[in-house]
Amino acid sequence: MNFRTPWRIVFKRFPSTALEQSYRLEQRSRQAGFIRTLALIAAALTLGSWVINFSQAQQSRALAIASLQLTYVPILLLYAWWVGRPAYIAAWWSDILLFVIIQPIILRSVELVPYKGWPFYAQFSSGLAVSIGFACICFTAAFPAFMALVVGSVGYLWAILTWRGYDVSIVSFTTYGYVGFAVPLGYMNWAVDNKARYLFATRVNLAAEREKSEALLANMLPAPVAERLKSHEAVADAFDDIVVVFIDLVGFTPLSQKLGPKRIVDLLNSFFERADRGTDLFGLEKVKTIGDAYMAVAGALVPTPRPAKAAVDFAVWLRGEAQRVGQGFGIDLRLHVGIARGPAIGGVTGAKRFSYDYWGPTVNLAARLQDSVGADGIAVSEAVFRAIGDSYAFRQGRRVMLKGLGATAVYDLDLDAERFPAQR
Repeated sequence: MNFRTPWRIVFKRFPSTALEQSYRLEQRSRQAGFIRTLALIAAALTLGSWVINFSQAQQSRALAIASLQLTYVPILLLYAWWVGRPAYIAAWWSDILLFVIIQPIILRSVELVPYKGWPFYAQFSSGLAVSIGFACICFTAAFPAFMALVVGSVGYLWAILTWRGYDVSIVSFTTYGYVGFAVPLGYMNWAVDNKARYLFATRVNLAAEREKSEALLANMLPAPVAERLKSHEAVADAFDDIVVVFIDLVGFTPLSQKLGPKRIVDLLNSFFERADRGTDLFGLEKVKTIGDAYMAVAGALVPTPRPAKAAVDFAVWLRGEAQRVGQGFGIDLRLHVGIARGPAIGGVTGAKRFSYDYWGPTVNLAARLQDSVGADGIAVSEAVFRAIGDSYAFRQGRRVMLKGLGATAVYDLDLDAERFPAQR
C-alpha cells in the first residue's frame, strides 16, 4: 500500500521549491491586510472583555487581572503592526510564535477569573478554541503549521486537565469536544489552501502559456508588429526606402533528388539557421522562406545605419556559410542573390498564420535580379550600386530584360577583385 499518496493529498506542496515559496509569499501578501484588521478587532474585543471581567472581579484581584488580561492587547497590537511590515510575508514562524505565547496566558486568565457555574475545564477549552479559530484564519498557506498548532493545543489541554486532577471521563469528554471543534477548523484551513493552490497553479499555467504564445508570435513577427497586433491595430506600413534581399539555392531540384527527403530537410535547416544568424549579425530582418528561397530586408522595421551595405555584407557572408554547409553534406552548395533598393509596402496578412510581408516594385525587382545571375552571383539594382560603390567592386553594368520590368540596369558584385572588407 502506498502511504505517500494520501500524505501528499493532505499536505500538498508544489514540485518546485521556488514555486512553493512563490505561492506562500503571494498568499501571505494577499491576506496580510485582512489579518491585520482582524488582529485589531481582536484587540478591541479583548479590551472590552477585560472591562467586563474587571467589573465582576474582587478588588483584591483586580491588579492581577489587569496585568494579565491586558497583556493580550499589546500582543495583538504588536502582531497587527508586524503583519503590516514587509518582513512578515516571509516570516511564517511569527504566526506560530503568537499562538504559542497566547495559550499559557489563556490558562492563567481562566484561573484568575472563574465564572460562576462554568467549570474551569469548560472555560479553558473554550478559550483555546477561540485562539485556534483565530489561528485558522491567520495561518495562510501553512496548513502543516496550523495542524501542528492544533495537535499541540490538544495535548496541552489534555495535560493541563490531567495535571489539575480531573476525572478521566471529564478529561476525555472535554478533549473530545475540543477535537470535534478543531477538526472542522483544520478542514477549513486545508480547503482554503487547496483552493488557493489550484487558483495559483492555474495562473502560473496561464502565464506560461501566454509566454509561449508571445514567444511564438515574436518568432513569426517583429516585436513592434506583434505589439500592434495585440492591441488590435491594423498593420499596414509604407516605406520610402528599404533594401530587399532574395536568395535561393542553385540546382535545388537535382539536389533534393540526390539527397532524399531527410537529408534535404537537414540541409535546408542548416542553411536557414545560418541565414537567421546572419540577419541578426548584420542588422537585417528576416521576412520568410519560400521553398529553398530566403527573403530579408534592411532599413524597414529594424533600424540599420547603412541598409544597402548591410544587405550586401549579409549576402557575401552567407555565400561563404553556404559553402561550409555544402561541405558538411558532401556537395557544392551555391547561391543566387538579388538585392534591390526602393519603396515598398509592408503589412500583416493571413487570419490563421500571421506573417508580416512586403510588396511592391522593389520586391519584384530583387526577385528578378536573383533569377538573372549565375551560381554564386550577387546582382544588385542601380540604387544599391550607387549607395555602396565605395565599399565593393562591381563588374561593368549590364542591361537585362526582366519579366514585368523591361530593360533594367543590373550590377554584378565582383568578388574576385580587390575590394574594401565587408563591415557590419
